[in-house]
Amino acid sequence: MKKSALVGITITAFLLASCGGSSNTIPSNIVLAGNLQTSIGNSTYVVGTEEWAAFNAINSFRGSLGLGYWQQDVFLDQSAQAHMAYSIANTAQVSMPFQNDIEVQDYNGLPTVGFSGITPSARAIAKGYYFLENTVTEKNVPSAAVGELYGAGSALSNSGQDFLNSIVNTIYHRSGLMAQSTVQVGLARDTSGAATANTHWWINHGRLTSSQSVASDFIAVYPNDQKTGIPLSMTPESPSVYSNIPNFNFATSTSSPVSFTMSTLIKITPISFTVTPANCSTPPCTPLTGTTWTMANDPNLNTTDYSSATINLTTPPPAAPTIAANEVYWVGSQPFQPNTTYIATFTGTTYLIPYAVTNGITKTWSFTTGS
Repeated sequence: MKKSALVGITITAFLLASCGGSSNTIPSNIVLAGNLQTSIGNSTYVVGTEEWAAFNAINSFRGSLGLGYWQQDVFLDQSAQAHMAYSIANTAQVSMPFQNDIEVQDYNGLPTVGFSGITPSARAIAKGYYFLENTVTEKNVPSAAVGELYGAGSALSNSGQDFLNSIVNTIYHRSGLMAQSTVQVGLARDTSGAATANTHWWINHGRLTSSQSVASDFIAVYPNDQKTGIPLSMTPESPSVYSNIPNFNFATSTSSPVSFTMSTLIKITPISFTVTPANCSTPPCTPLTGTTWTMANDPNLNTTDYSSATINLTTPPPAAPTIAANEVYWVGSQPFQPNTTYIATFTGTTYLIPYAVTNGITKTWSFTTGS
């Protein structure tokens, strides 16, 4: 039987008053065009290798959400490889080297091995990924904007889904993989043995003098509408929104995250975010118990000021990972049931920052868990 789509979007406009008391004359349905990288050249990853599969899995994920693709960059490959070498060499000395994109030259008074730069941007610049810019005090300063993500698993197993879920089945790492402005990517895998479910990956994504963007009416939900095989609980990440809870158990105390994302030109204020079993015995069904995570209640947000909360990827040390103003996450307080279809409904208001236009929005979609 063909599966019918359960998707609905409702947008309602609110008229704002200007400073002089007259009506805002900017159309409430204004759409600012995007500039997506919709095609990329061939990568140098050998067909059939783990790196080739990971590169394709990342771009398949981004494409499924309407985001622009990432082109391979060999300098970003090299910077990711340098950080991988540092992480492996200092596993016994540095606390959680595979959960930290910052490198240090000494740890607890002892020198580290293979230091290649404090931040992802510094490491990429050292490998040749940069452009020259003039600052107030200096000329021809090497600059780059580079972010870094950790992943795990074999990209060749389960059509790349296991590797992808190690990143996507989170909050902060999913947000990073959905970055809207970066255009290039580099990969590094721990090649000390055959790829397994625990194989380490570092992923660098960046931009130099050019970037990409989505249109201001962009909406991405994850899981995608009617997507199947969704994990039952969230993959642990560090830091996480649960970092302040001692001995937190992701396997028993979370569902897979459900997210609603718009353009970075939009600030979202949620009104409600519910996830409900599609086939309950006594409709209307009761929504699952969970938490809606936004910039407002993100425990790792290092400032309450929106304008300065954005991560500056070029100035060390980077800000703590944070949920951006254009995204909202929902996580259940217990795992999803296996092989079950759920209906997600998000309702909120959107604020188009460049034009101070506010709209109301409601979106409904469905997804199905795996076993």
